[in-house]
Amino acid sequence: MNSLTLTMIIIILVLLVILISVVIMLLNKKTKSVSPVVKKRKSNENIPMPNILGLFLPPNIEKLSKSELSGIVRKVYDAYRIFDYKSMDINELNKKEWHTWQISFLLMMFKKNEEFFIPNQESIFHSFLLNASENDIKSFMKSIIKKYENYVNIEETKDTLCKEHIWTNRDVSIMFYFLANYKKYKK
Repeated sequence: MNSLTLTMIIIILVLLVILISVVIMLLNKKTKSVSPVVKKRKSNENIPMPNILGLFLPPNIEKLSKSELSGIVRKVYDAYRIFDYKSMDINELNKKEWHTWQISFLLMMFKKNEEFFIPNQESIFHSFLLNASENDIKSFMKSIIKKYENYVNIEETKDTLCKEHIWTNRDVSIMFYFLANYKKYKK
């Protein structure tokens, strides 16, 4: 084989690799451009509100009056607001830093059909929530309720539930966002 033939084979192989790369990039781009259409189609379907009525919470939390519950949730929210979750990246949002006792209060607010007013939500909540559809938020809440049903033993003591850090910053963000907006979802 002479050097000219070898050079031609190398050029053809390089061109072939470039061509395959371009085709793969175009296919990926086409797939990504189809995704919003699929998402939009799904968001037109109305997902029902999460069912919380059958969820049992620790008895001491179930017994709270609406005003007691509201005061406690306000304190949990004050702690939430201090940490500026709006500015966190997704890895930080996925850290498990909240305990079951706190989450139980938030779920009780929903169970008692109480909305939690949060002004200036754009300055409080992460963009993943602000850009989420109503159906996305409902789905997120359904998964939180399912997690609670599957992993929480409500018969445990308050001390035990306060040591059970299985809830992420993302979970708490979703719950506060949902509580601040869910009554408009019910319409």
